[in-house]
Amino acid sequence: MISITNYKLLLNLIFVCLFIAKFINVIQERIDIFMYIFWALPILIFYVFINKLVIKAYQWFCFLLIIYFLLCSLRVFGTAAYWLDILELFLICSLFITTMCGPRIINNMN
Repeated sequence: MISITNYKLLLNLIFVCLFIAKFINVIQERIDIFMYIFWALPILIFYVFINKLVIKAYQWFCFLLIIYFLLCSLRVFGTAAYWLDILELFLICSLFITTMCGPRIINNMN
């Protein structure tokens, strides 16, 4: 079983990679900065509570990630797929799976 420190490290790494991948879209002028902030704000709110190991935050964050997955998959499968969109879809799926495992890891810690 994975330790809580390794789990938090993996979770933080995926979060940072997701924010960087989306910010590259801003640099390439595919989206503007206000859209990036609008996209990142809900994730940042949940990020605070997820780092505090609040189990309810993990559950609600998974619901939010489903919405992000749907929006991202429209760009990947609906139009010509761009490599950043595919990377974002992969990171969202990875974050979803990692977040789903969070409550079990937290319960095993106690």
